[in-house]
Amino acid sequence: MNNLVPNKKIYAVVICYNSEPVIEDLYNKIDQNLFDKIYFFDDNSTDNSYKIARKFDWHVVKNEKNLGHGGNLKKAIETAFLDGADYALEIHGDNQYNPNSIIHAKHLLEDNCDLIIGSRFVNRNPYFDDDMPLFRFISNKIMSTLTSKLLSINLSEFHTGFKIFSKNFYKQIPFKDCSNNYLFSFQIILLTKYFNLKYNEISITSSYAGFRASCGYFNGLIYVANNFTEMLFYFLAKLNIYKSKIYKKNFRS
Repeated sequence: MNNLVPNKKIYAVVICYNSEPVIEDLYNKIDQNLFDKIYFFDDNSTDNSYKIARKFDWHVVKNEKNLGHGGNLKKAIETAFLDGADYALEIHGDNQYNPNSIIHAKHLLEDNCDLIIGSRFVNRNPYFDDDMPLFRFISNKIMSTLTSKLLSINLSEFHTGFKIFSKNFYKQIPFKDCSNNYLFSFQIILLTKYFNLKYNEISITSSYAGFRASCGYFNGLIYVANNFTEMLFYFLAKLNIYKSKIYKKNFRS
């Protein structure tokens, strides 16, 4: 039983690809009293991530083939909720985000919020406070502000790897039809708004020192371009002009 919200089962799901140097540090950072169970999903890494992860007291799963960032997270979400979770926290294996920041979400978990976003821009400036690279800071801030204004989604950040998913999110959102790459993380926010689920955000910190496995700048540019495509699909669905697969009802019982 977790000591954060004892009447709800809170799982942590670590998604990892080639994060060998920081796995032990990540494990030691996690306050296990905050979680009922911790899963570690290795996405068929080419380094020793799986071997190292097996040394620690969490449930380790190795994908038979590389599923991609979104594909691995889909598998993690599915596994957690089929195993009885009420909430599942996404943790990145590169140790960029502090998983213990979930303590700031206590009131939202008690209020049955469906998707909780960890934002580096809530009462903070990650460029000054966390040494976020300037180009990443500017592009994230511009795209997040633009998306928030255009889509009327009240969030300060859309491009973060810290998310807490609810069982209701799992049942209501057709996330399996979303992208298998980093675009998945953007799509699910739009879907949460589109299907009128409860969402909110908390303040988190991040680290950019040492090893990191973030999306590279070239792939980042492709990701940004795809963001505009996804915003167009969102508008078309809202106006009932055209609904792509992810905007069609696909509820689970």
